[in-house]
Amino acid sequence: MKDITTYEDVLDLITRFYEKLLLDEQIGHFFQELNLNTHIPRVADFWAFILIDQPGYTGNMMDAHARLALKDADFDQWLLLFHHTIDDHFYGEKAALAKDRSTLIAWTMKSKIS
Repeated sequence: MKDITTYEDVLDLITRFYEKLLLDEQIGHFFQELNLNTHIPRVADFWAFILIDQPGYTGNMMDAHARLALKDADFDQWLLLFHHTIDDHFYGEKAALAKDRSTLIAWTMKSKIS
């Protein structure tokens, strides 16, 4: 396994994550109506900004998720799936950072949304 070092790595992570997410019985239904051709690159842009300092992400992640009516358990499941995806495909400093930041993001969203 390798670390997350390029935009292609980030895009691979997010694509694999959404493959898991869409099949998940608990939270997959929240994401079924998305246009993945535009959504996945947007999410990848967000994570590339966080993980590899790539400029380009603009938007408000909080507003986008507030409309979904997610509960605490849904954020927990999202986080579990994200961490499993990272652990299945990546290892290293940036992979650990992705897990740390996603934990913080899930906590923040739970605090503000659910």
